[in-house]
Amino acid sequence: MISRVRKWFGGEDPGDDNAGLSDLRLDSMRKGDLVDYDLKTWEVTGRSVYDYEGFPAREWQLTCGSEVRFLERSEEDGRVEWTLTRSIPIGDIQEDVTAAIAADEDPPGVIHFESRRYEASESTAGVQSDMADDGSTAEGTGREFVSWSYEAEDGRVLFLVQWGEQRFSAYEGENVEEYSFTDILPGGER
Repeated sequence: MISRVRKWFGGEDPGDDNAGLSDLRLDSMRKGDLVDYDLKTWEVTGRSVYDYEGFPAREWQLTCGSEVRFLERSEEDGRVEWTLTRSIPIGDIQEDVTAAIAADEDPPGVIHFESRRYEASESTAGVQSDMADDGSTAEGTGREFVSWSYEAEDGRVLFLVQWGEQRFSAYEGENVEEYSFTDILPGGER
């Protein structure tokens, strides 16, 4: 009876299976957690931290079946921005960006992907580290990269990333709102 009264008046019942779930927020998701987005349930299958020359960002790898997306949270001047991207084959970009980078150390200022025109907006270098379940990163385990950001007129974004001398990856997506992600559920031990 006391546990019902505590629950009724807002106290936590120590035996309550829902205790501690109030910290389930998009920016505190852990590996194994589930979140709904775009009528699908996605599982957090990885977490990373990016240091863009002193500006940190966090990324969650989300998986739904064979689909994989990357949700990044960055903050600058008190403004939080969320970006959701998918990995794309770099060869699907109309221009030969790897040849341009090898020749000029920069990709072209304008590129095309899926009939969409993207214009370069910024470039930055940084370090990417995987996050442990407790939110820490192992010292000295970061991978250095150079990233180029592109934007299309309709708001779509595209990122080119160079890892080392010859390894490249590309990601395409959009800026998203935090409220678009709902029903965050714990998937493992919390």
